[in-house]
Amino acid sequence: MPEVGIVNFDDDGNLHTNKVTVTAEELGVNCWVPARFLGGNCDRYYTCKYAEKANCHAGPSGIAREKAKHEELEEGEELRQDLICALCGEPIVPRDPGDRPYHGDTGTSYEGKPICDTCYDEDTCEPAATIYYGGDHDEPHLIGSCRNETEGDFRVKWHSTDPWRGYYECESGEYVEVFTDAILSGHESEEMLKNLYDRVLERFDEEDIGFARVFCRSSNVFFTSLEIWVRRDFVQLLKAHAIIAQAKGEVDYDNPLYSTGILFPRENLEKFKDLLGKRYNITTDKDLADLAAEKGGDLLAELVEAAKGR
Repeated sequence: MPEVGIVNFDDDGNLHTNKVTVTAEELGVNCWVPARFLGGNCDRYYTCKYAEKANCHAGPSGIAREKAKHEELEEGEELRQDLICALCGEPIVPRDPGDRPYHGDTGTSYEGKPICDTCYDEDTCEPAATIYYGGDHDEPHLIGSCRNETEGDFRVKWHSTDPWRGYYECESGEYVEVFTDAILSGHESEEMLKNLYDRVLERFDEEDIGFARVFCRSSNVFFTSLEIWVRRDFVQLLKAHAIIAQAKGEVDYDNPLYSTGILFPRENLEKFKDLLGKRYNITTDKDLADLAAEKGGDLLAELVEAAKGR
């Protein structure tokens, strides 16, 4: 391959000639800034059209950073979007000349998009999901907006319920969800779910079932989803479902107590049931919420009429 001789001065003012080996394609790029070959800074770092093809080893100068930050571009110049952080929108400054930016990991909201060092390093401070493999309690694998420590086993999606609220949900091609519920801080179901969870984990270990525990975050700080996923294996899935069914019976999982006192105070739910009588089968908070969504204002009218008759 051809060599290029670069003549430059060192910090002491001595003249040096450095030879670098280049490919024919790199040699054809119309850029002869020494920093391209030797490292250093370039004023055109964020706008250069040839950098990738030239395998450029330069970093951004102070002028380049200021121009990119304030978008002070000359006519015909465009910022290289592969050097602008998709998360914070700031120009990406490499730690060392020639370094390439991070890109969002597979299975994240910013998959494949350029990410600056700061955003990538701090991404999992508030993870979208926390995954524990097997019975290991000490090594969580986190998924954030751009980092995925499960190596693609799991991916997350954000579901918006309104402009301000929503929740994250996990997906997987390697695992199948066999159990999901919500951990509600301070609710009676919290202790019941812990008992079920402990029993299931113990039995899974005994049966050598490959599983993962997934905790997804929501905009409600009092709510966290509890999910158990099992490797996509027919025999293991059959065992897992049988174990979970048995554990549910042991902890009285289907007791209506654990499905009330969530959306409405229990005394209010009892008042609604009393007013509506036997016209509707209302046992849980969800039953009443579904009925209200179905009937809308008609349900309110029924409640008013029922109250008048008391």
